[in-house]
Amino acid sequence: MKKREFLAVGGAVPLMLAGCGSGSGSAPVRLVNASVGYETPGLGFQDESNQIVTGITYGNASAYSNVQAGSVSLTLTTTINGVETSATAAQVRTVNKDQRYSLVAYGVLNELRLVLVAESNITPDTGDANINVLNTSVDIGAVDVYLSPTQDLSISTLIASSLSATTSSPSQSAFAGITAGSYFITVVGANSIQQGISDVRFQSPQAITLTALQVVTIILTPGASGVLANAIVLTQGTSGTAVSYLNTTARARAVTAIPGATISVVGVTPTSPATAVTLLAPSATPQYSNYAVVQTGTAPVVTVNGAAVPVVMNDPASTTSPPGEITAALSAGGDYTLAVYLDGSGNPKAKIFVDDNTAPVTSSGVKFRLINLASNNQGLLLSMSVNKINIASVIPYATASAYTEISSIPQGTNSIVEVNNGASVLVAYTSVLTLPNIFTEIVVGVDPTTGKVLDFFRSSSGT
Repeated sequence: MKKREFLAVGGAVPLMLAGCGSGSGSAPVRLVNASVGYETPGLGFQDESNQIVTGITYGNASAYSNVQAGSVSLTLTTTINGVETSATAAQVRTVNKDQRYSLVAYGVLNELRLVLVAESNITPDTGDANINVLNTSVDIGAVDVYLSPTQDLSISTLIASSLSATTSSPSQSAFAGITAGSYFITVVGANSIQQGISDVRFQSPQAITLTALQVVTIILTPGASGVLANAIVLTQGTSGTAVSYLNTTARARAVTAIPGATISVVGVTPTSPATAVTLLAPSATPQYSNYAVVQTGTAPVVTVNGAAVPVVMNDPASTTSPPGEITAALSAGGDYTLAVYLDGSGNPKAKIFVDDNTAPVTSSGVKFRLINLASNNQGLLLSMSVNKINIASVIPYATASAYTEISSIPQGTNSIVEVNNGASVLVAYTSVLTLPNIFTEIVVGVDPTTGKVLDFFRSSSGT
């Protein structure tokens, strides 16, 4: 490979949208469905008077259709009971004669958005393909994207750096020239490799093949948890195609709340061959881990004093209160907190809580959640507030509150986080809570005599 392949390329650049100018004539436009909220029956788009495309399902692209050049009103549509219905308000875009475009639909259900991307007119160097990245999801956060001949990143090319979307706009990297060949795509948290942190958000299950003179855009979309990513490999040109790669991994973190018991939590990597990944090494004091990427299906193995403990989770089909429980299973794209604590009879229990790491709805918002795991004082009913705004009320033992978002979290001054048992303040933090973020307060012990609290207050975004 040529030396320049291993040089970092530019970060985010403005989307290549049509500028001024129009004139008579037309331009070829295709629809790319990158919206995880509108997988089926698919999307279409129309201009002022014509339904141009219909039925494009997630991860696919339509053929190109000619759209009249000029200032054009574009609307995304979806099929309801066999009838095409507007899914977005009409948005005016400038379409230049003979310029080729991809109209990318992105976003979640009821938050559908569109961006009209002018495809590249630059021919790659001989023997090269040109490739860039379009990050459509604020949930994923800032990421670096690598290409590598194997799943190991020791020899790799950084093609996008610190690429992050906003609530109002996706973000696109500059094009990088890459020698034609087969490469794995790996998406990681921005600067995580430089910091020695394992924070893989996506890795293609197999290598993709780049051919000489090909122009490719990797479109990133959010997984079920928001933080993990999916990818669509979009080839530009009149014969270009879209190929979807769904995330096949999950992320799990662990917290222990049984003082005096030696507890370990070990998962399995999704790589082939699979290897063990230690979430928590054996310890007799309560611990908390960062997220680790693990295989889907069977939950990590939990041992307490050398004995395996089955891992359960709430049954999503249960209609009882408290809900019934089933054997825990991790789904692709999901984030999970695995808690180890004592049940009401004093026996060790391991339970999965499903995490929601989708970004706050507002750009100035922060999401919060409270988990009560105070094993040595199971009668506590905990409440939580941030800046005197209620987050959670009377949360019983071994229960997680819903997520609550607070907008307008100050950045220049401290916020106050409090956890209460009735009128008694058990925990009080004073600090700046960074935007946008998601925090979980986990209480793992409260001394009934002194009131001293052992807890973990951690960001749920990233690691």
